This record gives sequence, C-alpha cells and structure tokens, in this order.
Amino acid sequence: MPYINIRIGTSLAQAQRDQLYDKTTMLMNIVMGKRREVTVVNIHESSPQLWAANAVALTPEDPIGAYVDIKVTEGTNTLDEKAEMLSQIVKMLRDVVGVVQEACYVVIDEIPASSWGYNGKTQAARAVSKL
Repeated sequence: MPYINIRIGTSLAQAQRDQLYDKTTMLMNIVMGKRREVTVVNIHESSPQLWAANAVALTPEDPIGAYVDIKVTEGTNTLDEKAEMLSQIVKMLRDVVGVVQEACYVVIDEIPASSWGYNGKTQAARAVSKL
C-alpha cells in the first residue's frame, strides 16, 4: 500500500504525468514488490522559481527541481530493494522530464504498520486478518 508523492519544479504535459504514474507504479511492483492496485501516485507541479539550490532560485533554464517521497510499511523491503528503487526513480525522472538538479532527493519513509492504513484499517490489522 505505497503512497508516492512526486514534487516537480516545472509544468508537465499530460503524457509526462501518465508516464510518471505508470513507471512509478511499475517500479513499486517490480522493485519493491508492492501491489499495483493499491499503489497511489500524486504529482505536484510548481514553477521553477519556487525551488532553490544553494540558496538561489531556479529559472526555467536550470535543471529541474524534483523530490520524491515514497511511503511504505516498515520492514517490508530490504536495503538492496530500497537502494535499487532510489536509483530507478532518479533514472525515471531523467527519462520522463529531462535533466534534474543534482540535489534531487528521493526519500523512502518506512511507517509502522500500526500507524497507517487504507480503507479504514491499519496495515497491522490487515496483516492479522490475512492469517
């Protein structure tokens, strides 16, 4: 039940958004072993001037600012899976939106199963009900 928030410092065409939805969901499935049908991707676009690197606001001519926050249940992925996911997300951003800032951060938040869920049930309750 991953939730992925992609923040990007540019306006995207719908085709680019669709690629990000598809590729992010695919990577979550293939690399992290998450079910596609419960993977949610949110894209938030903003102007380059709302991003800064080294205390200097970006311009449309600069590499694109990007930040990706991935939320998964704690303990459900290995260190190798997480490292691969970090690498593949940055590659995907470059492939879909172009050159991104060197300071392009990807964060994998591991949330305790008792602290989040979906459809009104925590992940911990869902795990118990599967037993």
